[in-house]
Amino acid sequence: MATAESKLAEGEALMPRFVVGPAALICAAVLIMLAVLGPLGLGEIQYKASQSGIWQIEGADIVNLVLIVPILLIGGALHILGRSSSRYFLILTPITLMYTGLTLGIGQEWSSPEYTGNPEQYVWLFLALVIGGLVLLVGSLPLFTAKDAPEFKTRSLRIYVAVMSLFLILFTYMWISEMATVVSTGDTASGSYSAAPGTFWTVRFLDVGITIPLGFIALALLLTKPKRAYSMVLLFFGFFVTLGSAVLSMGIVMTVNNDPEAQAGALPIFGVLAVLSYAGLLYLVRAKLSTWFARVLHRGD
Repeated sequence: MATAESKLAEGEALMPRFVVGPAALICAAVLIMLAVLGPLGLGEIQYKASQSGIWQIEGADIVNLVLIVPILLIGGALHILGRSSSRYFLILTPITLMYTGLTLGIGQEWSSPEYTGNPEQYVWLFLALVIGGLVLLVGSLPLFTAKDAPEFKTRSLRIYVAVMSLFLILFTYMWISEMATVVSTGDTASGSYSAAPGTFWTVRFLDVGITIPLGFIALALLLTKPKRAYSMVLLFFGFFVTLGSAVLSMGIVMTVNNDPEAQAGALPIFGVLAVLSYAGLLYLVRAKLSTWFARVLHRGD
């Protein structure tokens, strides 16, 4: 018989529930506000960005509403109620929230006279995502132990890590080659750099400096110390799933709008990375999902 879901042990947490749970709900509300007020909705927020950048923001807002907001609402509500399952939701969001806040906050063409807008009026929303992400990071990581990790099959892990590494390398090559082109010629082939140099460097620095290294670190930990580093691996794969979904959505919106800055071949690479990220996350939480389904079926008897 499946046992009832366990309560969170307050002694295991570094931050109290009345801080972490509401932080998740606030971040969800901020993402909803940004989508409603942004170019996807009412257009009240006028970003200082190129048309390509606007389409990318719209793509990200779609994923925020469909995926990340529900995760935050469910995780925040469960955490306030003291449910242990809340950690599996909250751990997925911290890095993406900080990434989103930073790209919106510093990745615009603030000093360019070619762009007008009013994003400075909404900087508190961008900062709220960065701060909320930090709170959720510190609040969710300590809630996991090695006992939460499932059993891992070494052969399957090696195959998965090899395939994921290949596409991460392709992603790395794509970004570094663009950076090298800018250094050598002063612009990208599509003209995306000259159109929005602030956005270009912000995204490349965050991806090449944080996203891609985190990917390789997560794969290394998954292959060598999956149980000991279970919470860290979940954190990283949560980032890949949420950000990967956003990047894929951005690419689709750009393609639908015939954006000349859309990179040829980028959409398949991002699509495969997103699929691999979801597969990896499901593999990491398969034991928890099995328990949940068993509980649901038992209640239905």
